Formats: sequence, structure tokens, C-alpha cells
Amino acid sequence: MDGLRSLPALLNRAAQRHPERVALASDRLELSYGQLSACASRLAADFATAGLRPGDLVGLCVERGTLPLVLSAALMRAGCAYVALDMHHPPARLQHIVDSAGVRTVICDEPGEEALRPLAVSSLVIDLDDVRFAASQPPPSGRGPDVTPDMTAYVMFTSGSSGVPKGVPITHGNVVSLLQDALPLFSYRDDEAWPLVHGYGFDVSVWEMWAGVAVGARLIALDAAVSASPPRLAEALARYQPTRLHIVPSVFRHLADAVTAGSLKIQPRSVIFCGEAVNYRAIQTWSAGAPGPEPQWVNVYGITETTVYNTFHNLTPRETAAAPGATPIGRAYRRSPAAVLDADLRPARPGEPGEIFIGGLQVSPGYLGNPALTAERFQTIEGRAGRWYRTGDLGLMTDEGVLHYVGRADDQVKVRGLRIELGELDCALRQVPWIRDAAAIVEPTQQGDINITACVELADGAPAERSRFAELRSALARVLPEYMLPASVVVLDRLPQNANGKTNRRALAEAARTGRPVRAAEPAAGRG
Repeated sequence: MDGLRSLPALLNRAAQRHPERVALASDRLELSYGQLSACASRLAADFATAGLRPGDLVGLCVERGTLPLVLSAALMRAGCAYVALDMHHPPARLQHIVDSAGVRTVICDEPGEEALRPLAVSSLVIDLDDVRFAASQPPPSGRGPDVTPDMTAYVMFTSGSSGVPKGVPITHGNVVSLLQDALPLFSYRDDEAWPLVHGYGFDVSVWEMWAGVAVGARLIALDAAVSASPPRLAEALARYQPTRLHIVPSVFRHLADAVTAGSLKIQPRSVIFCGEAVNYRAIQTWSAGAPGPEPQWVNVYGITETTVYNTFHNLTPRETAAAPGATPIGRAYRRSPAAVLDADLRPARPGEPGEIFIGGLQVSPGYLGNPALTAERFQTIEGRAGRWYRTGDLGLMTDEGVLHYVGRADDQVKVRGLRIELGELDCALRQVPWIRDAAAIVEPTQQGDINITACVELADGAPAERSRFAELRSALARVLPEYMLPASVVVLDRLPQNANGKTNRRALAEAARTGRPVRAAEPAAGRG
């Protein structure tokens, strides 16, 4: 990894070291590292001919599977950055992302093109036949643009408390630093294989794809329908036998149930938990019922703004046998330090909670087109070098220097690993004409998941109770992705308020239990 400056350079190195090794495998296509590199170069040249220029932010709107790695690699080789667009999100949300990022062109497949029809943006359609042809051709002569560490590699939009999502640009240098510091913590071998479980709009996918390229792994491209169905995912893993599995704990809980129920033999060397607090009951389910030796359980922690992962912790048998009070997330990477600070930005004493700050080479340049929010969340700290990102997560540091996660300092939550600012959901609820006021809360389920409940005050003209929930979900679905939609709605005469006249979210949970439930629904499946 020494001397690498960019992700295209990383792919070049992998193609030179093992050109015949399988890089990407799916039911419909298989590419060696040599073919993947040649394909990326050929498509990058085609993109340049189509008018894309180094530094452009280009939308990417394709189905999960083979295309995300191929097309993102091609865009980066052209000197561009991809802006992740989920075709299942409402057109209004996609248009906001396109406008905020200044996207002029979107690379898409046919389903993506259909999703983009309502948007004011041009599209360039690429399908698997185009990929097959590009992979069969010799790479274009001449060098492509010089991709430097400070150039943007990708932009991901996360939920925003102001009511609209915010863009987070990540540079090539950010990702290369992550790989340089994190990869040595795993004992990788030459026969590595792991599935691409997460969608390319979820930053865990960056690790899945590019850490895989870095170690020459065989990357298994799974369709969205497979990743979203625990039984089908379990069957796919039993067929492909991955050596590593990166997964959100709430998804792993369902996977563990499916694996043990079917007595499926899946023997990863390690299972890496990310995006949520560890579900220890799911580990115990797997350990008790899954055939084969037990994997190494690893917990990692990170933020989109600080490039995927920032800490690493091997869970001990004692920790997995009985859940500790706070989730151990381990030690920070060498060049991505973590600090637990009090309200005065001074170090909290060992064992005392404070806010987690992340500094170092993985910190994003800031929010796209939002200098005020950037100044608020990306800060300099007296006596500490560089810029630090204040995560909003609460943690504590042990005497031994191990970081533990203990909760949030604000209203951000995660559902199946996907970040949700409850303030964004509140804003959307208040835009519904027959709602006078509203606020969302989350409550844990007995299975270890969380459900979103919308607490609402009704205005005049509210629909009849039997249709109220359906109409509310329909109104919200026009502006919010599926994973942000509430699973239930409770009608309150008045939302509880604190002394400052603001909604008292802590009192909402009790009020919701005594309010008038409209209807409960099954939580929407995540598309992480």
C-alpha cells in the first residue's frame, strides 16, 4: 500500500500482481483483475469522449450487483467522482441530490434510466453487454488523467436534521489512508472471497469493494433481492463460501436465524460488524446452531464523514457470551485518532462519557456546498493537530485506551445501519397538510431492531382513521426513502414540550404509549 495515491492506482497494482485472478463474480458475469482494469480504462475513455472531465461529480444510478464496482472504477479512472443515487428513492429526493452536487450527467442502467425520467438531468446508459465488450478490448493507449489524493472519489448523501440530505465528499487520500491503516489489522490470505452485501449508497460498500481490490479478493456481486432476503442471502453464502462477511448487526440477526434454521454450512474466518451496536444475541444464535468452526467476531466503528471505519475491536468470548453495558469499539487507527471530549472540548476522564471526535487523514473536506454546517461539525481543537469531526456519538475511554460507544448526543438514529436524522422526518411530517405538529421517536423491539413511530397532532381535514396511516405513508413516500417511513403512527392531543417550548422527545415515548395508535405496520426492509 505504500506509495499509493488513488484508487485507480490501487486497481492498476492489483491487475499487475494477479491479472488472471477472479476479481468480480456474479451469476451473469465474471471478470479477472486484468479484465476489470482494462474495462475501467476503456469505459473511462468513453466517458471522456462523452464530455466528462476530471473533477466532475457524476451521478451513478444502477442496480446492485456487478455494475457499481465497474462503473465507479471507470469514473474514478476518468478523474471523476461518483454521486450515489438510489433508484428506489423518491424523485424529489434524487432531484435535490442532483441539484446540490451540481450533477450534469448520470451513468445508469435501464432501470436507473427509468427512475431518472422525472429528473432534470441527462443520462448515459451502460449495461452488462457494454461491460463485456469493454473488458474484451485492449485498454486505450496513453495515460489517463493524473488522479491525486486530494481529488474527490465519491459523494454520499446522508440524512440532514434541517429537513434535506447533506452531501459528504470523500477524497482518494481519505480512502487510501483507511486502507493503509485498517488492512494490517486483518490476517488476509491469497484466497480471500467476500460478498458485496451493501448498496453503493452505503459507505460500507467502499470498504467491501476497495479493501477487496487491495488484497486481491474474489468479490461476489449479489443482487439487491438476495441481500434483502435473509434466507436467500444465507443460501448464497453457503454456495460461495466467503472468507469474510461485513454486515450490519440487525441484518446479521436475521441471517443467523436463517443459517441455523437451515443448518447451512457457512465458515467465514471473520464476521465484521458495522453501522450499529453489536447484537450479542445473534452471535450466540450463530454460535449455538451454525455448523463449522466459529469465526472471529470483529466490531468496527466509523462515520461517513470520516471514511467508513475508524476503530477496530476483536470481540472476546467473554464479551460475546454476555453483552457488556457499553459496546466496545476498540482502538482508533494510527493516522485516524479518536478522542472523547467534554462540553469544553477537554479530554473526559477514563470511564466518563463524552462526545467522540475523530481526526486525522480520513476526515472529509466538509459538507458539499454547506460552509456553515461544515464549520459547526468540522473543528480545530486547541492542542490537537488538524481538523476534527464531532460525531455526535457519546463514548468513554477505558484506562487501557479502549473506546466504548454509549449512545447519541442528538436525535440521530440508525435503522439497519442507515443514518436517519429524526429532524428530517419531523420536517416531512409537518409538510403533510392535515398534520398540525409532529415528531418521530424510535423504540427498540424485542428482537433487537428499532421501529420508528410518528407522533402527530391532527389539523382540520384529517382523513378518516381507517385510511389515515396509508395516506400518511403515501405522502411521506413522495419525499423520503422507504427506510425512513414510520412503522406506526400515534395521535396525540398535544405533543409534550419542554420549558423552551420545544418538543420534549424524551416525554414522547410515554405519551405515545397512552396515545391513540392509528395503525402499526411491519418495518420497511432496508436497502443498505
